[in-house]
Amino acid sequence: MLAVITVVQTGTSGSSGGTAAGQDPTSRARLDVARRQPGDPLALGRPDAPVVVAEWGDFQCPFCRLYTTTTQPALLREYVESGRVRIEWHDFAYLGPESVLAARAARAAARQNRFWDFHAALYRDQPPENRGEVTTASLTAQAAQLGLDVPRFQRDLADPAIAQAVTADQNLGSSLGVGGVPSFVIGNQLIFGAQPLATFQRAIDAALASRR
Repeated sequence: MLAVITVVQTGTSGSSGGTAAGQDPTSRARLDVARRQPGDPLALGRPDAPVVVAEWGDFQCPFCRLYTTTTQPALLREYVESGRVRIEWHDFAYLGPESVLAARAARAAARQNRFWDFHAALYRDQPPENRGEVTTASLTAQAAQLGLDVPRFQRDLADPAIAQAVTADQNLGSSLGVGGVPSFVIGNQLIFGAQPLATFQRAIDAALASRR
């Protein structure tokens, strides 16, 4: 596994600040996070890519949306398409019940191999948080707009196994020191907030260099 030099752990606004992480139990636990399996719809990139960027996010979070719409596309072009990085999504649906419902809906879409389409749609059309606008009806309408099998989507949305997977992801994130979103684990380090692209480039490049 890889260590990244930069750690950013600041307020939920995504403002920056950095300190080096020591080899404490939480830091060590990040090294032991299993990669998602080949073919997992919640991952992008080669399963054997040398570096994994694991994101913990909430579909109601405006700073998660900022990262997704501005930084992630650049990382996909620069690192994922070349096979050097794999991006893996993890739920940290902590802003309220609407966050949990959206997370479950995205995983229901994943069962039809449409997770990233649904992910993009949720952020593109993101309403203000906890205003009652994320509902089973609105998410079902989104599934229909994307051309999903709606009855199957509805069944999967109600599947307790999906709800359990959302909870498990959040519990895993908490065990690794995730306390807010977006948070990113690369090697044993944690980057917090919608940081500038250069922050991710430095972290990933350092991780890649350590593999040479």
